[in-house]
Amino acid sequence: MKTDVIPKLIRNLFSKPMTVRFPHESIPIPDGYRGEHEYDIDKCISCGLCAKICPNRAIEMVEMPEEYKDKYPKKYPKIDLGKCCFCALCRDICPTGAMKLTKNFFLSTFDSSTTIKYPSPKKEEG
Repeated sequence: MKTDVIPKLIRNLFSKPMTVRFPHESIPIPDGYRGEHEYDIDKCISCGLCAKICPNRAIEMVEMPEEYKDKYPKKYPKIDLGKCCFCALCRDICPTGAMKLTKNFFLSTFDSSTTIKYPSPKKEEG
């Protein structure tokens, strides 16, 4: 029994470690990973299906701030990532493909107000 331990010990001593030094190193995120939500407000038709299908009620349809009311007069999804279970039902039911889940998994915070994603138009590059 003891003679079997020595070869395993030597093999493990020179093999690559199974862990990574996070955050300095990380493993590649696989395709299909369900992380932080991202949606294109210009594709959104304000149908509210994402809010209706959400099992944790993490999505609420809200009006845009006054400064954007002219261009965006309807209600748009406000997402509370603290309540979200990342099931991707909102993405699957969206008829226009406006809702997507990214590979971003850096969501931990001490301030719970930062986990709420309010609807906002895309920043214009320029």
